[in-house]
Amino acid sequence: MRTLLVRGDIYTPVEMIAGGVLFARDGVIERVGPSAEITERADVEVDATGRIVCPGFIDLQVNGGGGALLTEEPNRDAVERMAATHVRFGTTSMLPTVVTSPEETLIRALDAVRGAVAEPPAGARILGAHVEGPFISATRKGAHDERHIVAPDLDLFERLIQAAGGTLRVITLAPELSGALDLIAAARDTGVVVSIGHTDATYGEARAGIDAGATMATHLFNGMRPLHHRDPGVIAAVLRDERVVAGMIPDGVHVDGVLLDLAYRAKGAASIALVTDAMSPVGTDSESFRIYGEQVEMRDGACYTRDDVLAGSALTMNRAVRLMRDEAGVPLLDAVRMATATPASVVGREDLGALRPGALADIVICDEDLKVERVFVGGLEAFAGG
Repeated sequence: MRTLLVRGDIYTPVEMIAGGVLFARDGVIERVGPSAEITERADVEVDATGRIVCPGFIDLQVNGGGGALLTEEPNRDAVERMAATHVRFGTTSMLPTVVTSPEETLIRALDAVRGAVAEPPAGARILGAHVEGPFISATRKGAHDERHIVAPDLDLFERLIQAAGGTLRVITLAPELSGALDLIAAARDTGVVVSIGHTDATYGEARAGIDAGATMATHLFNGMRPLHHRDPGVIAAVLRDERVVAGMIPDGVHVDGVLLDLAYRAKGAASIALVTDAMSPVGTDSESFRIYGEQVEMRDGACYTRDDVLAGSALTMNRAVRLMRDEAGVPLLDAVRMATATPASVVGREDLGALRPGALADIVICDEDLKVERVFVGGLEAFAGG
């Protein structure tokens, strides 16, 4: 039996308890409240007075990190490096993401993630996999390789489900494609979250996808038909529909701060999930990497192909929260919620994303600039900054 007690300004993230205390036993939170209400002693006591204490961040779209890229290295080692890297930036749970690729690559990536769910690596908890593609629009493919884009195929989807063994959590697809609505319904019936993305859908086509069961949008504004006053398209459908959680990449490049703010005003913190869309250079000194055999360069903190197409990001979750606060003007409590409770709700994990009794003791301690100082996963220390 191990117990943990943490003092600090606690963002639950439903409320902020100034000078609060959290007590956990065997990796599960038992009590959270003002310091005067909790008198227990613990094996590990952390005085985080004046620091931000919040739930561990949950990232639903992580392509790589620590020099690894799952699409290029669909193996256990890549998943381990990603988990070990992102925990340093406060991510305690994540979905390793494989993008549009040949079926063999998708299968290998899903098998690697499945193994990491069964036998967890050190670092961030692996919740399952996110498959971004291959059922996407060639018109809005972004950096995805058009050679591997295919029409929605229920047989292929079933093979992916079998390879994942119950660990496929999210699949990104374009709802306007022929056969997409049937695939959305099939995914819904098997418990896989369908995220609308890399899509040229009209407003009506996007609404049809939502009605069929899509409940998320992949990196809102990016890789989709743009918003137009006479052609509202998929963006308007997502912003208007409370059934859909919008994933967003707040790295200062993918989406302007004004639009981040507008999306927040339209959707609220309960319907926006911050994601990194992180690539292999995160946590390293590298300024380039390769995907699909092509060189991708880092410039001003962003990743670009040789054709100047954005290819993921170098974002970390703690920086995502800070930029939502500082660049979009979102209150810190809501910015934290977008990185914790909201993504937890997307994948149906009520035991994550909140500092409350019964939740897992996944805890991040940051300074005012959201620099991560300590991280606990299931009550055990997973990172201590220098």
